Amino acid sequence: MTQLQQEVQNLEAELQEFQEELYFVDIEIASVGDVLKDGSIVLQKSNGLLLLVAPESTEVKVKWSKEFAEVFQKLKEQGFNPSQWFVPTLEQLHLAYETLPNLFSSVYYWSSTEGTGKTSWCKNCAVGTIIEGSKVITHGVRAFRCVSY
Repeated sequence: MTQLQQEVQNLEAELQEFQEELYFVDIEIASVGDVLKDGSIVLQKSNGLLLLVAPESTEVKVKWSKEFAEVFQKLKEQGFNPSQWFVPTLEQLHLAYETLPNLFSSVYYWSSTEGTGKTSWCKNCAVGTIIEGSKVITHGVRAFRCVSY
């Protein structure tokens, strides 16, 4: 590689870093809908706390369970600390849909809110309804987390 090629490569790398810094937002100045450096999306900002939604790349499609092990494994595979994340309640999932409806690509998403013994509550993100679904059906799951700033 010539010196000129090396300089071009270095400049391209610097440009890439600069563009990433422009795209991603620091937590202190983040607003609802902003993407943070780790790829999570700001859902709510209030009183020094941010409610964040994990990046779409961490989404899984699974049957309902109390543990949702696949969700936390996917987070771990992508470099996140799974202990910082949780499966949202029905209320949190509804807030996400109402605030950022384009955030969800699957039709149905599980919440952590249980119904009867064989059902749990989920959100239909195609039309916005809430249903009590059979736990043996596969739906999408996105993790949430709360951080202070």
